[in-house]
Amino acid sequence: MAISSFLKKAQAIQDDLQARKGQEPPKKAADDESNWLVSYADMMTLLCGFFIMMFSMSTLDKRKFEPVRESVAQAFGGDYKSESAETARFVTQLVESNGVEKDVVIYSEPEGVAMVFHSTLFFDTLSANVTEQGRSVLRSIMDALSERQYMEMKKFRIVVEGHTDGRPVLSGPYPTNWELSAARASRVVRLFVERGFDPENLLAIGYGDTRPWVPERLNDGKVDSNATMRNRRVVLRILEPATDTIPWDGARDPAAMPAAE
Repeated sequence: MAISSFLKKAQAIQDDLQARKGQEPPKKAADDESNWLVSYADMMTLLCGFFIMMFSMSTLDKRKFEPVRESVAQAFGGDYKSESAETARFVTQLVESNGVEKDVVIYSEPEGVAMVFHSTLFFDTLSANVTEQGRSVLRSIMDALSERQYMEMKKFRIVVEGHTDGRPVLSGPYPTNWELSAARASRVVRLFVERGFDPENLLAIGYGDTRPWVPERLNDGKVDSNATMRNRRVVLRILEPATDTIPWDGARDPAAMPAAE
């Protein structure tokens, strides 16, 4: 009570001095309606910092974020260009120039571009040796990618996947489909290394017959030879440098894969 009385007297003396000097006494803090803005701004700053911290610790799902990013850009009248879509157009022209567009399906993903080749374009039956036609196509792709990397000053991450059909291996140097698919993927990666690509940005994966595009059995239980040909494939993924995850195969409609002739 003594302190409160002292403060009131001090305030009265100050008001009296200012009044004698012709100045109006300042408004009391309780009468200042703008004081709440300070606390509100502090709260908004803390909330903003909190959500920025939470976002920095989270894992961004590029497959979900990319459509949102595109729709927001279009809503605000911006010109949205996807890097993977640009790369897809680039490799499509490249494949067409080699005349093998019937043997490959190309689609863009948030992480990059996937090129799905019929295995017959690169390999003979039960073999992991790349055919001359396959080498020619790969050399064209590798040279174009190397030039694009140099022009854009970035290094793509390249993943090669080997896939087989579900029939067991009965002969040859590879006892199972796992070894066969892994050997094929490794052989393609080896060609990239020999062409001057950085081994740290290359990855070979053998999936065996665990990622079929289409079921290989008909309703009567017989093997569908057309389905087995579609399931034997080589997937070449050209991923953006910032990509730190590998997309699982089979995310696309298997009907998009043309039947082998």
